[in-house]
Amino acid sequence: MSTAALASDANHAPTEPSRFTTRETGLLAFLCTEGSLFTTLIITYIIFLGEKMPGEIPGEMPTPSNSLDLGLVIINSICLLSSSLTIYFALSARKRGAHGLYLVWFGLTILLGLEFVVGTGYEWYDLMTKYHLFPSTNTFGSTFYLLIGFHCLHVLIGVVTMSIIWAFDALRWLTPKCEAPEIVSWYWHFVDGVWVVIFTLVYIVGR
Repeated sequence: MSTAALASDANHAPTEPSRFTTRETGLLAFLCTEGSLFTTLIITYIIFLGEKMPGEIPGEMPTPSNSLDLGLVIINSICLLSSSLTIYFALSARKRGAHGLYLVWFGLTILLGLEFVVGTGYEWYDLMTKYHLFPSTNTFGSTFYLLIGFHCLHVLIGVVTMSIIWAFDALRWLTPKCEAPEIVSWYWHFVDGVWVVIFTLVYIVGR
């Protein structure tokens, strides 16, 4: 066999199929980007934790130790982390063809995510009215609202996306092979995982 023929065979050698679909690969790339953004915000929070603004009087400004209440945050966290289980149960039911059960678990995931968003809003309301903590109050306020707000925005995006998917699936507009529920579950697990890091840093270590 000639050298040219060997080179041609090498160029046309069969390649192994990709483990991920095009949509899954795109989502993984997106999550890597989002992970970098969250890492930047987390590092920023750590750097400015305990920093005081010019003219700030110690003891008179809200700080993590005197303003953050774990009660509601723990409830919100339990709801959000539990939603990773419910979306897992939802996808398991979908793979078995149990459409009704899938809709129940998926709907519960949406409600748990919505509780987290509403609970976070209530936490912010309490911080602003009771402790007068605003983004402009001090460095703690600005970095806290930026980090928590960025994460809460991701939760809200997930809730809206899952609500659309749930409605389409309830109307039987999605085929059983549609990747949308599986892909959004990856995003949701990512959001939950990031919250574990944020909760540990802000509400446990940072206090």
